[in-house]
Amino acid sequence: MAQYYYLVASLPLLFYDTERFPSRVAFLEQCEQHISSTNFRLLAAASITELKPVSPICRSLELWRRWEIALRNELAALRGKAKGVEADAYRLDAPDIIEAQTAAREAFAKAGGQATGAESPLQAEETLNLARWGYLDQLEVGHYFDIDRLVVYVLRLQLLERKALFDEQKGREMFDTVYGEITRPIGDIAHGKA
Repeated sequence: MAQYYYLVASLPLLFYDTERFPSRVAFLEQCEQHISSTNFRLLAAASITELKPVSPICRSLELWRRWEIALRNELAALRGKAKGVEADAYRLDAPDIIEAQTAAREAFAKAGGQATGAESPLQAEETLNLARWGYLDQLEVGHYFDIDRLVVYVLRLQLLERKALFDEQKGREMFDTVYGEITRPIGDIAHGKA
């Protein structure tokens, strides 16, 4: 198994509250110069959103994929139950993982236990992302300079990029705009302006 001592040692440490971090694209460009083409394809395919099996197989990436599917399956079940809809059609085939299911339930509760997460979607997303980060901590154990370490790193970068997109003020402004557009016609109808 290839070891990437220099590459891993040159990477900045990432923490969940890190505000400045390399982009995924910059990281991949750096890696392309130092790792095999097979490992580069694997690293480029590692994704927090795309959950298709990747070849060649990487144990850490496969474990991540199963955990994330279990998380999403539980969220689908909780949302379906809240809406009175059968969620089996939305579930992907993966084993149930108690830790992922627990994280989904906690996030769902923080979102007010509603199908839409209307009370606090940002808090629910934060809970999910912290659970994901914690699982990546587990996957990293025992991997110091190998491809698994780089896979965990690129997944962390994606989580940080996703987290950077969440801006409470922008989100509230967007909500107010959309809510105003929805309720204005109702007010107009109520006041005979329709």
